[in-house]
Formats: sequence, C-alpha cells, structure tokens
Amino acid sequence: MSIGSMEEVMALEMAEKLRDLDCEILFDEMLAAYTTFQVGGPADALALPETEDELVELLERCRSEALAVTVLGGGANTLVRDGGVRGVVVAFPKAFRGIEVVEQSAERVLLEARAGEKIPALVRFAAERGWAGTECLAGVPGTVGGALAMNAGTAESYIEDAVESVRWVPLDGGAPERLPAKDLRFSYRRAELPAPGVVLAVRFSLRPADAGELREQLRRSAVQRRERQPWGVPCAGSIFKNPPGERAGVLIESAGLKGMRVGGAQVSEVHGNFMVNLGGATAADVLALIGEVKRTILEQKGIELTLELNVIGEDPA
Repeated sequence: MSIGSMEEVMALEMAEKLRDLDCEILFDEMLAAYTTFQVGGPADALALPETEDELVELLERCRSEALAVTVLGGGANTLVRDGGVRGVVVAFPKAFRGIEVVEQSAERVLLEARAGEKIPALVRFAAERGWAGTECLAGVPGTVGGALAMNAGTAESYIEDAVESVRWVPLDGGAPERLPAKDLRFSYRRAELPAPGVVLAVRFSLRPADAGELREQLRRSAVQRRERQPWGVPCAGSIFKNPPGERAGVLIESAGLKGMRVGGAQVSEVHGNFMVNLGGATAADVLALIGEVKRTILEQKGIELTLELNVIGEDPA
C-alpha cells in the first residue's frame, strides 16, 4: 500500500469516527490560517464548535474513539510544526465570544468573558465602564482563553491578579464546571488546570476606578506597544521567557541579532524578542531561527533562553 493510499484510509477512518457530530469538522485542514504566525501544517481533523453542547459532544466522541485532542483556541503564541497535528484540533476562530456583567457593587464587579473573546474587546469593555483590573492585558493579542493559559500581562501584573474563577470542561469526561482561581496553578507565563481540559469562560473580579484615567492609561500603553512591537505582520508574541533578572529582548538586541533571518522568518527589527513571518515562512524556518538565537545568547552571554512560544505538532515524515 502506498503512502498516499494509507493517508486516504486514515482520513476515511477519522471521518467515520467523527461522523454525525453537530459541530463543523474540516479534514486535512492547514492550520496556518488559524494562527497569528500564519505558519503550520495540517490537522487530521479541525473541529470548530460554536456552542458548549457541540464541544461537550465532540470531546465525548474523541474520548470514546481514543482520539487525541489538541486545543488551539485563537491560535496566538503558538507555532504549529510543518507536519501538522495528529488527531483532533479544536479551534475557536469566531465562536465562544461574549462578555457579561455577573455582579456589580460599590466594591467590585464580576465580569465574565468567554474564552474566544478577543483581549482588546475585554480591555476596552472594562475601561469604558470604569472597571480596573485588566489593564495589564492592554496590547496583548489573542483571546481570553489563550491569555489565561499564558498568564499574560506585564512585568508587574498578570492576568492571575484579576481571575476569580473559570468555567471549563475536562477532556476525560463530565459536564462543564466552575473552578475557583485558587485551584489553578499559576506561574510565570503559565496557568495549569487540575487536569487536561478546555476553558470555556473566565470570570474576573474588577474594582471601580476613574474611566477617564483608565482610557488614558490604555491609550499610552497602546502607543508604547506600537512603538516597541511589530505591527501589521504575522507574529506570535514573545518568543522567549525573560531569564531571572534579565530581559530576553535586551539580550537578543545587545547580541546584534535584530533582523537575523532564516527563510521567511526574521527576528523583528522593532523588538528582539519577537519573530515575524515575512511571507512564506515555515515552522522549520522559525525553529532554525530560534536555535540560532539560543546558541548565540548561550555563547555570548552564558544564558540559556527558554521558550514562551507554544510549539505543537510534528515535523514532516
């Protein structure tokens, strides 16, 4: 049996295992279009659920058929290898959006944002109403779910400071449930659920503040980020974590690596800790560039950089 026919048989088997589900499923779909880096190979099956019921039904089917599940979410801060991802990839390119005021008093506001909601929309929503607590996310790309997973924020404040609870569904079965923030394991650029699962919504505890001051703070933050980060070109956010007492971008820039290029991937000329897709970049280009930057910083500075970027999938066979 040829490789081509083997792949066709596997695709048919996957389609059979996922038949009659309500959510949209695309087979052998290239994932580049579903990431902010615009890089990545195909998913065996790309699931695009629009409701919680569709998602729960999908996860139950994957569990019963022993299919691997990878959550891509909004596709920010993620690099998909050129060989793609085996099993089922779950993405929320347009679904799981919305913001709701759950509770409001003179002391605090409980605000719930669905996992697929865009971070800029959440930050604006809160600031315009004079609710403080999400300003650390100003300028952060991607979705609420992705920001939670990366414990996004600034050097001084993180999303964990405002999280009150999350709604999630475990991959190993069960209905959606609420999880208090104390049961999440937060660390630098990371938040872990008690078990593998999918976050559906994040509830924030915010405090009343002056709306005009918040809007001005967001304006200044937006100006600073536009001056210091690449805009209008595909990228995935920060590539490396900041080493203790250091800033990755400063290390990379001082090593003379801004503008270094491998294929279509380049170290941003605006900020050393960003890499951009100049057009036609492959994951192999990005990974080779990452390797060169890590090697140079280790040789010149004696510091080993670690990835903040989430790399998923496999290399081509």
